[in-house]
Amino acid sequence: MGFRPPRKIYNLDFTGTEFEGLQVKMRGMTVGEELELDDLRGKEGGGRRVFELMTGLLVEWNVDDEQGQPVPATFEGVCTQDSTFIMTILDALQTANSGVPDPLPQSSPSGEPSPAASIPMAPLSPSPENSAVPA
Repeated sequence: MGFRPPRKIYNLDFTGTEFEGLQVKMRGMTVGEELELDDLRGKEGGGRRVFELMTGLLVEWNVDDEQGQPVPATFEGVCTQDSTFIMTILDALQTANSGVPDPLPQSSPSGEPSPAASIPMAPLSPSPENSAVPA
């Protein structure tokens, strides 16, 4: 029996964005899905397939429609949403899937000054003339 690698489920975080409060769980992309998505984003007319891919990865979300009813995590539900909103979710998934860490918070300290900055720097004395006789 072979090893079956686990599939990662990402809890996408939209804290500090215009989508604060949005909760989305998505399955991690396979290499093939990521390559296909990259190809589709660069081509005109790949729109439907992009949203089909997204729907296949969508596990759950807390999106409601204008009447306060939950929007299903289906292709039909995705199609009721603004495309910029859906692409923002896909961008967050690709960032999470690639393992790129989030930037440091603005309150992050800059660290200690480098010790090299405090070492006095003086020009080196000139080299003495080489007095060796060539062989």
